[in-house]
Amino acid sequence: MRGQKQAKLNRGRTIVAEREQVESESERLLERKRIHRKRRRMMVFATVVLVVLGVLAYTTGQNFVEQYKPGNNNVQAEYEIKAEIVDEDNRGQISMRTKNYIAQLEQDLHDLGYTVTRVTLPTGMSRELYVDLQGEEAYYKVNTDRDTAVTAEDMDRMVKYLREHELHPQYVDVRVEGRGYYK
Repeated sequence: MRGQKQAKLNRGRTIVAEREQVESESERLLERKRIHRKRRRMMVFATVVLVVLGVLAYTTGQNFVEQYKPGNNNVQAEYEIKAEIVDEDNRGQISMRTKNYIAQLEQDLHDLGYTVTRVTLPTGMSRELYVDLQGEEAYYKVNTDRDTAVTAEDMDRMVKYLREHELHPQYVDVRVEGRGYYK
């Protein structure tokens, strides 16, 4: 009932909403300048971050390129090669990568109790080596793309398997990880 009485009293009158605050021209300009400064600060910050990341990527890339640059003879083998190296192609030059691989494989085999007597670089094969172990009749075919420690472990398992089964193969192929083939 009370709502009806109020409606009758307001009949014919115009209801005016509260007047909004009037924003002056100067206040709008100040707000625009503040927003513009904020955007400018963000752009400067983003530019600085990008420049720092670019410089970091450039210097890291230069070090990487310099390290693997052809003809870089600064790389030295960590271990000394004690085994005889036979180059069937008579190339006369053995890459540092191959020398490092042979030295590391020789060290890994030494840690397992084996002595490498000879390493042969076969004709026409760039990533394959034939490794002779002291006291073993068979030679072992290895791939230089595999890790030396894993290759040494596979060779160790094959030596033990061949001794256990009293097998005397001509060669043993351990180029595939976790597998060993013999002939």
